[in-house]
Amino acid sequence: MISQYRLKNGFCLSLLKKMDGEIITSHRPFPYKAYNEIDKANTEDQIRFLAETTEQIVSLFDILSDLDEVKWDSRTLDNFLNILKYRQLKELEECTAEYAARAGHSSSERKVRRHFKKLKKILKKANYSEHSLEQIRNVVMHHLMRMDIIAANVRQKLEKNKN
Repeated sequence: MISQYRLKNGFCLSLLKKMDGEIITSHRPFPYKAYNEIDKANTEDQIRFLAETTEQIVSLFDILSDLDEVKWDSRTLDNFLNILKYRQLKELEECTAEYAARAGHSSSERKVRRHFKKLKKILKKANYSEHSLEQIRNVVMHHLMRMDIIAANVRQKLEKNKN
């Protein structure tokens, strides 16, 4: 799963960049603390974090895909969502299902959930303006880049454990 993750993640990043519109430098909130915490976490928590963050991105873009205000190329948006939903998220969920069930979520996962809740509120308050959509797209690109680093670390840990 992790060996394919980086390839699919890279494809998702390229699709985000293709969705028309200008990439805007965003001053939107980003959960840096959550990523710093998860960088130090065990492999199991890192994979759960990747799954949670992917799920939150899918949830956000599902909302956007239903809006008329979104001027992004619909085919590119559909491809982006399909890869995230049916390839990345499904595989991450299968991977996390192998781990024992646990109560609650890590603080990193809770921070990411709150972060995406804020992003949804920001979009709604801005009435899904083109500018706010582009800022959110930029934030999601940042997420995908950071998630790629986590996936590389997970892969490295797993390969190390094999040997």
